[in-house]
Amino acid sequence: MPKSPTVFSYDEIWMVAGIVMEQSVPLTADEILFVRGTDGVIGIVKSGSVRQLFIETVDEELVMTIDPDDLLVASGFDDAPVTAKAIACTLSLIRDASSPLIVLPKDHPASSRLKVVASVGKRTVIRCDIQKGTHPEQDVLCGAAGLSGLEIISAEGRVVLRGKMPFSLERMPFG
Repeated sequence: MPKSPTVFSYDEIWMVAGIVMEQSVPLTADEILFVRGTDGVIGIVKSGSVRQLFIETVDEELVMTIDPDDLLVASGFDDAPVTAKAIACTLSLIRDASSPLIVLPKDHPASSRLKVVASVGKRTVIRCDIQKGTHPEQDVLCGAAGLSGLEIISAEGRVVLRGKMPFSLERMPFG
């Protein structure tokens, strides 16, 4: 029988008068955590093992070694059901099929057409003021305005979310 998703409501997230607060959420390598804002969704999975990840730019190929607790984070720019599916697919392509991350040059016409973008590492900050798919640095990721400023941090067996905006969480099986 499939495991039902665990849903956290906004009431469970600590926030006092707009002050940045944080929430620690358990997360294993066989789960995905969706963070839903008013205008976008983010998916988060653990790497699950030590592995190499390739980051491809126009000029070079970068090799990044990631640890089991490192996070793969994908951002979608609306909260439609198909976006969550695309995020899960993107994360599976990177983690399970060893697909490289592709970084576009600034002002590339495809940037505006991207529906999902991804980042990998121990810490990612969501920003709405950067161009989609153009940042080889793996500590920032373009996201919807309603999730901008959210900091996503890896911890052993969990993920820490730090931010001041309203969002809901849904943890479910992955892989």
